[in-house]
Amino acid sequence: MIHLSELTPLGTGRHRKCYPHPDDAQRCIKIVYNSGHGGDKETRRELKYYAQLSRRLKDWSGIPRYYGTVETDCGTGYVYDVITDFDGKPSATLTEFVEQCRYPEDAKVLRHMLKVLKRYLQNNRIVTMTLKPQNILCRRISESEVVPVVCDNIGEGTLIPLATWSGWFCRRKLARSWERFIAHKELAAVLESDAHLPASGSALSLSSRQA
Repeated sequence: MIHLSELTPLGTGRHRKCYPHPDDAQRCIKIVYNSGHGGDKETRRELKYYAQLSRRLKDWSGIPRYYGTVETDCGTGYVYDVITDFDGKPSATLTEFVEQCRYPEDAKVLRHMLKVLKRYLQNNRIVTMTLKPQNILCRRISESEVVPVVCDNIGEGTLIPLATWSGWFCRRKLARSWERFIAHKELAAVLESDAHLPASGSALSLSSRQA
């Protein structure tokens, strides 16, 4: 039995809470706390998609790996990679990163991250329910390099998951999801105001959010 109830969650979503794994610093444990409002269904959908990914995916740099279940004092726990920066601190969400963008250099980093993310999703045929800035972590792998990681809403919720099995449907779904994603007001505000940001000042340090 793993005890989580006295630990501070790394994050809380609509249906699940994510805790640090007390016995493994490289893992985290997700707990369904809102099962009556779709939480269990979301988890089943995600695990089904992960089972399919485990048979074909080679590059796991853009999503966390899944390692199975454990019993906790908060119920069944689902074990994943924990996403942290090179210095060991929890990675900032894309929402948090965008909120710190002040200068053209910051917008340049943001544009590069978005290109990396889109290329990863396309090349590896990763399907998501929706792409949201708060569900993407900006993982610093060095002082100057950051890799985006999708940490939630992974998988497909349709009765017949065409995008999961068909490359053509996957590309169509990703194109639609991407247009909605970059239209999020926090992303659009930075991307559209790029030319109007002040040219001087210190560029964003890509610092981790505080643990």
